[in-house]
Amino acid sequence: MKSMRFDTLTIQAIFEKHSLGRIERIEYSDRGIVNPCVFINDHYVVRVNVRDVELPKFDNEQQALLMMKSEGIPVPDVYVYDNSHEHLPYEILITSKIPGIDIWKASEAATDESKIKMAYESGVLLAKIHGIWRDKFGELALSSSNQYDSWQQYLIEGIEQRTNRCLKLGILNPEEAERYVFVFKRVTGLFSEISTASLVHNDYHFANMLCADGEITAILDMEWSIAGDPEFDFKGLHSRDVFTDAPEIQQAFMAGYSSLRKLSPLFAIKQLYYQLFETVELLSVSYLHWGEESYQGYKASAKFWLEQIEAAWSTRYQN
Repeated sequence: MKSMRFDTLTIQAIFEKHSLGRIERIEYSDRGIVNPCVFINDHYVVRVNVRDVELPKFDNEQQALLMMKSEGIPVPDVYVYDNSHEHLPYEILITSKIPGIDIWKASEAATDESKIKMAYESGVLLAKIHGIWRDKFGELALSSSNQYDSWQQYLIEGIEQRTNRCLKLGILNPEEAERYVFVFKRVTGLFSEISTASLVHNDYHFANMLCADGEITAILDMEWSIAGDPEFDFKGLHSRDVFTDAPEIQQAFMAGYSSLRKLSPLFAIKQLYYQLFETVELLSVSYLHWGEESYQGYKASAKFWLEQIEAAWSTRYQN
């Protein structure tokens, strides 16, 4: 899907429809793993949602980008969101092309001082993202029905949707699915104090940030963004090598974040639930798209996080 190529005349027709001018140069990007990404005239970025066609991912992303832009956070400009299927049977998002390379790649040649500086700044930017508030919890897309009055309601509905997907694929049995859902229904006090829905990137890591000359130039890939608990964004950082293998980078990131926001006293226990939530989601994704080895890895991880939660039930945080 990432390697999909499109007829030049089709792309030109899309550009003419939205008055973006004549195409002089086309270059396909090698970044990312899902959405085909095309650079046009070294000025526009065209992304196409060819895999998750049932999800309004780019409607979601455009809402996040507009909110972040209004708060001065460096993100691409949104030129076009097109879900008409007039020229391609997919969602299309056209944004501005931002100079720079991703921090992950830049860190290979960067000095330790530069890496620490960018880690600190990335923490600051995440805190600024979390300072953007929404009225409802859940997805941002205007067309989405997955918007809720409470954070726990979003988590319960979300884990039910994800386990149902696994049930349909035959990769979970009903008893396993109910066990995953039950831990989110059982806990009440842990999430009840989360009364404000903050913007959550939901895929925040160095490969989704661009930099140039040691400065962060853009935050990218907001397609999975939601409104929820800010600490939901930390669930993916534990598995990123730059955080696990470089404690000084992790410390700089957290120092930047903590300069604007503090973590809650319940941060550690919440991470168990958030790790489980994401891992169950990736069970079906890995089964369908990433191969047996990856799928088995996520299956083992889901079991691990579930057992960690069940083992912690005796603490007061589970009531």
